[in-house]
Amino acid sequence: MRRASKTVPILLAIAVTFLAIWFLKATKVITMPLAFAFFIAVLVYPLQRWFNRYLPKWLSMLLVMLLLAGIFSLGIGALVLSAEIVAPKLPEYAARFQEFLQTITSWAQQRGLPVGQGISSASLNQIAPEAFRRLGSLTEALSLFVLVVAMLILLLLEVSEYRRKIKRGFSHRMSDKLIYAVEKMSGKLRRYILIQSFTSLLTGIFTALWCWIVGVDFAFVWGLVSFVLNFVPTIGSIIAVLPPTLLALIFNGFTTGLFTLAGLAVIQWLLGNIVDPRLQGRSLQLSPFVALVSIVFWGWVWGVGGALIAVPMTVSIVVLCLEFKQTREIALLLGDANTWDEIQDRNYS
Repeated sequence: MRRASKTVPILLAIAVTFLAIWFLKATKVITMPLAFAFFIAVLVYPLQRWFNRYLPKWLSMLLVMLLLAGIFSLGIGALVLSAEIVAPKLPEYAARFQEFLQTITSWAQQRGLPVGQGISSASLNQIAPEAFRRLGSLTEALSLFVLVVAMLILLLLEVSEYRRKIKRGFSHRMSDKLIYAVEKMSGKLRRYILIQSFTSLLTGIFTALWCWIVGVDFAFVWGLVSFVLNFVPTIGSIIAVLPPTLLALIFNGFTTGLFTLAGLAVIQWLLGNIVDPRLQGRSLQLSPFVALVSIVFWGWVWGVGGALIAVPMTVSIVVLCLEFKQTREIALLLGDANTWDEIQDRNYS
């Protein structure tokens, strides 16, 4: 009888989990923009709160939104500049890449290895336009952006009232737990995003400088790619090294390719294993395996957008699970060694 009483809550929790996953996947058009808006609000709320001390609320909101618009414009400008750098050289690189493929094909055929028909120059010239076309509809992206902005404005208008609403809606004990969990989660996410942005910026700068020094084309583009991919734990740094290394190997020779690989590997290792841990300090993190699984999982649920915010989403879940006795084991499974230290530091009841 006692075993049955334990089985029912477990089965119920599993059913609720699968139902929640189905709900998130089915409501992607709403829940994904809401998640993005939530994380942006967490990041900029301290700045808004500081503005509120000296300025009217509407002016504080306007300044915060203008700041975000400026950052977004810089990102768009970087993408446009990258496209302008790459586009003129695409035909030349397509022809040279075709020659490289023919050399590889001839070498393989001389040794009796099975090879395909290769890639024609015409198809190479169509790769980039087709890839850009498949990134998604411009109308859909614009709709998503407008929805995120609208939700962000509403969240920033309401965020100062969340304490009062929680205290009115829950018991004193439960409201204290929820408020502490939200504040702890917000602080950790803010620290993670800011430090990750700083280390990603350093990675992008050093990557671009090294590619420029060794003579790899599109140095600015590879720096931008490294900056973006550095937000993806573990696999992001690996993926960021491969394109410039292959480009240098194919078009600049074996020696340049080797120097490119060695330099970029050293940059990624130093920033990822020395600089970033020292800046993060003893804070709650995810194990590398869980971080990778979270990227795959949230990518499956919400697509590319889910993969981008997979780590912050999972860290939020760990922090919330830590606050309640019934879910603390989940936090221990998802977190790293610092998760247990987190429990020891605070007298959880």
